[in-house]
Amino acid sequence: MTACRASAPAASAEDVVALVREHCRPLAAERVALTDALRRVLREPVRAPEDQPAFDRSSVDGYAVRLDEPGSQFRIVDEIRAGNWKPRVLAPGECVRIATGGALPGERLQVVMKEDVEVGDGIVRALRRDAAVNIRFRGEDTRAGAVLVDKGTRLNPGALSLLASLGHTRPLVTRLPRVRHVATGNEIVPPEQTPQRGQIRDSNSTLVRAFLGQWGIEPEQVRTGDDQVDIESAVTRPTTPLAVPDLLLVSGGASVGEQDCTGALFDGLGYRIHLRRTNTRPGKPLIFATHGHTLAFGLPGNPLAHFVCLNLFVRAALDRLAGLDQETVFTAGVLAGELNLDGNSRETLWPARVRVAGGRCELAPLRWSSSGDLTCLATADALLRVPPGCRMLPAGSVVSFVSTTVSR
Repeated sequence: MTACRASAPAASAEDVVALVREHCRPLAAERVALTDALRRVLREPVRAPEDQPAFDRSSVDGYAVRLDEPGSQFRIVDEIRAGNWKPRVLAPGECVRIATGGALPGERLQVVMKEDVEVGDGIVRALRRDAAVNIRFRGEDTRAGAVLVDKGTRLNPGALSLLASLGHTRPLVTRLPRVRHVATGNEIVPPEQTPQRGQIRDSNSTLVRAFLGQWGIEPEQVRTGDDQVDIESAVTRPTTPLAVPDLLLVSGGASVGEQDCTGALFDGLGYRIHLRRTNTRPGKPLIFATHGHTLAFGLPGNPLAHFVCLNLFVRAALDRLAGLDQETVFTAGVLAGELNLDGNSRETLWPARVRVAGGRCELAPLRWSSSGDLTCLATADALLRVPPGCRMLPAGSVVSFVSTTVSR
């Protein structure tokens, strides 16, 4: 039995996501080349400009003969390769050699497969001839004017291939957000540097860049210490000529310690702070604020908390900015093994590995010791939602989770 006591968290993960969505608006649309459209959100429906296929074509390598021709022996009078249409009317006893994808020379024809004939001295003898015509007919996939890729679709490789086949080479998509990321902390040093006692390598900058890279976003990044003046300079005076950001991410300084100054920074810069903490772990000291069209997140410095906040709350902002309006945050799954817990009063987002088995998603919880523990992130691709107060979830429990891979 699941040992959970009832609780009503003040700012659950869903509460925070709803708050973020409430203050987001889709960015402007732009036309881009197909090479720049991967994972962008389509802002208009794309219709078939003509029937698909646009003409009758052979589905096999073989020989085109008259459908009403009862014979089994034919004389080869021409050859049609893919892309080389040669219209003609076949007389009784005639055939045309044709390649897969080749345009049929006329109507009421049948293609006898190459494997079912013998050929010699320009004569084809059919060894087997059944009712299959082996033709892809004009319009059998779709008719001209039909919507083939709907508005709101996140373009994946398959969708881009379809657009290319339609000649739709500059789709109208949401522009990418301009993102500035400031990593704060006197203790952090570049990853290539050997840290001294009391120092740690900066992993959050790499995490943020890789996370945003899933959408093709290249953030402007800067690393600074804990001094509020230095952080304000990093936030307000970018190192590259970036316009006012759509999304500002500040790593560290979101809690209540003496050196945690992100909240005061946002206040001083005129940001309206909508949230200063959540009822989730990892990721309790999260700040969400707005200033004009800029969305700002003060992210907790611990890397696992960073991972959770990026994949739940920053992702919600990115989806909304892109023009998506997801109705649900979590997906249903089944726990693969027993999970023993500490009955924490906050909602826990537990790193997990998800796999599809038997038509359902199975979640395998991963070990983690604290919000600073990065070891589980090597294999984590989901966050398992554990309600407040839970002490044990048995194997087979129905649970909810959010995927941390960009696939939708």
